[in-house]
Amino acid sequence: MRHSLFSLLLGAVSLITTTGVTGLEFTVSLEENGKAADASKLQFVKIPPLKHRRRGHRNATIAANQHEAAKRGNNDISYSDNWCGASSRSTEADPIRNVFGYFTVPDLKLRAGIPPPQFAAAWIGIDGAKCNQTLLQAGVTTVVNSNGGQSASAWWEWYPGAAYSIANLPVKPGDWMSVNITAHDATSGRIIVTNAQRGYSMTLNLTSGPKLCRWDVEWILEDFYEAETNKQVPFASFQDLWFLDTEATTVRGKNIGINGAAMVHLMNPQGKVLCQAEKYDNANFVITSH
Repeated sequence: MRHSLFSLLLGAVSLITTTGVTGLEFTVSLEENGKAADASKLQFVKIPPLKHRRRGHRNATIAANQHEAAKRGNNDISYSDNWCGASSRSTEADPIRNVFGYFTVPDLKLRAGIPPPQFAAAWIGIDGAKCNQTLLQAGVTTVVNSNGGQSASAWWEWYPGAAYSIANLPVKPGDWMSVNITAHDATSGRIIVTNAQRGYSMTLNLTSGPKLCRWDVEWILEDFYEAETNKQVPFASFQDLWFLDTEATTVRGKNIGINGAAMVHLMNPQGKVLCQAEKYDNANFVITSH
């Protein structure tokens, strides 16, 4: 069963409020402890799209050498300068319908030799790899400050439209979250973000979004690029981060999941791997900091 590891909040979702941005429209509803709640207390703070699309490694020679070494170990490994996790692919003839997974909110510690604050973002999404011009995703970002203190915030994005930070949605480092994204078609979908530990579940219904290819699905920890500067944020060290019960289905009902997925390692420009993803089985994997 998809929800075998955790007890999620259940019950009917009631429509609470509506807003929109540059063609993209969405409605939001909220549950607390299994009951419909007032979603107006959620504040959607518009932020520039954060360019979470995958980028190949900047040093092609280093990446190629590492990839050959990985193949000798009988693993499908690829390298990126911003992504770390798992990436699966379907076809144009049978596009992605849904992607799901549980993950821990990044629990960070300062990486030596890098000025604070430092960051890491964990998310689940559709497109952004082979189909690089669009990406529908939701996740959380954690920041660690010079004194070691941390804060985390949930967000969602439909690139290249808008991204929103979700104020007043409780989330803390180490919490178990789930994200469930459905693409009804190329321009409409649904995002469900759940934190059962804190007793809430938020549902977004989206229409008139940027056109998706629906080729790719991802479960990612990222060193993201700031929209204003097009530079990467300082990447923190982190406790092992698990993605569990991962699942992705196509329009025809095929489950692609992480069985056969590329496991993506994050490598800095000098060729040092900072983040590594390793499968536990065909539904679960762990990301470790280096």
